Amino acid sequence: RRGAGGYPGGRRRALDPSKPKDIEYLRRMHPDFDEVMVSANIDYRTMCHTDANFASKYRIPPVLTPVRSFRGHTNSVDAVCWGPDPGTFISASHDATLRVWDVQSGACTDTLQGHTAGVYHCAVSAARRLVVSCGSGEERNVLLWKWPEKRVSAELRGHRRAVLHAAFASDGHAAATVDQEGTVLVHDLERGSCKLRLGAHYGAVHGSSFCGEDSNLLMTAGHDGALRLLDIREQLAPQAWRLPSCAANAVSLNTTMGMPAAHGGYAAYAVEFINRTAVFSAGADNKLKRWDLRATAQYNPKCVGEYLGHTAPVRCLAVSPDLRHVVSGCEDGSLRVWPKDPLSTVKSSLREIRSEMKQVQSDLEAAAGLATSQQKLAARLEALKQRSAPLKDMETQMSREGYVPASRTLNGHVGLVSAAAWQEDAGQKTAHILSSSWDQSVQLFSVGLDDLA
Repeated sequence: RRGAGGYPGGRRRALDPSKPKDIEYLRRMHPDFDEVMVSANIDYRTMCHTDANFASKYRIPPVLTPVRSFRGHTNSVDAVCWGPDPGTFISASHDATLRVWDVQSGACTDTLQGHTAGVYHCAVSAARRLVVSCGSGEERNVLLWKWPEKRVSAELRGHRRAVLHAAFASDGHAAATVDQEGTVLVHDLERGSCKLRLGAHYGAVHGSSFCGEDSNLLMTAGHDGALRLLDIREQLAPQAWRLPSCAANAVSLNTTMGMPAAHGGYAAYAVEFINRTAVFSAGADNKLKRWDLRATAQYNPKCVGEYLGHTAPVRCLAVSPDLRHVVSGCEDGSLRVWPKDPLSTVKSSLREIRSEMKQVQSDLEAAAGLATSQQKLAARLEALKQRSAPLKDMETQMSREGYVPASRTLNGHVGLVSAAAWQEDAGQKTAHILSSSWDQSVQLFSVGLDDLA
């Protein structure tokens, strides 16, 4: 029986497109129902290449070009990081070398040789003035360099295949390395030994990051599409804790928290574990994502922000020191700068304006009979209303669209962007962003932080 309006069951209710009766009703009322449903099921990566309106939905933000280019490597540049010395940076290349550059002069001041094949990544520990580099080959695939001597102080052993990424703990006493086999190694740099070896992924591991607040927590990103969260303390705990008898004593240790399909089943290429509650990741679904480790369902953290606009896989990312901005690098040769959480910022600004408006309204009522004071307060109230109007529109738009728009686009490469590094000047007025690429160059961009606010 059908009631008024043809609703199944004779009463108005929410329709479920997964139920045959509701599908029958929707097809009868909406002849284009099937076409709409097919379009709704298209993922973002497919939409980038098939949606004719993509450019209007995800507009390109203002474009910046490099202020300086650095060339000298004879093969693709796979990584770049700011150096231990002020005004310098280090690049790693497929030509089996690392180069140290002076930013001001643009000159290469040192070429470091020690690897037997291509160098895939490099990272700096400012706390201990150390540099770690990793690359291809079965031997000498992870090297630890001492600064300012710029010489190899140790070879970190344990990997049988090419090592794709290396990361320091915030205190500089440990380093994590990941390889093509899906293996994660954590090295104790004080003792010069490997303290943890774990098979964390199926296939290559592309990235790793220690938690910025706790060096015992490590996040990895793999070609299997998963992000894995590891607690190093628990992994090193005696095996007895993992015996079945623990279940009888109501003892449980959770080591499987992570995101098994963080990027819709596509590869996860980069991860930044900024604090105990927040993680950024980049993947082959063309998305940059932010995860809240507090919002979990069955130990699966929740994605609380999607940063959309890239039209090819996102290969790298870097977060600003104040955690307010993030930059991502794409296979199409572009980078984008994003605000971390613009919706929260807009809501906070609106709360401040509303509170001030309430105070001004109260003062206006108390100033009854004082024409001059009332005039000034009324003008102030009107100015606050004008300030709040565009913020309300932004809040509505961001809530409706459900994604974070980029602030700037950085164009300068003609090949895949392999790495990015963020540094701010002493006055925190300008961000200096380095990017490396398979076009054999490193580019330097300068972005005014006030323009990103």
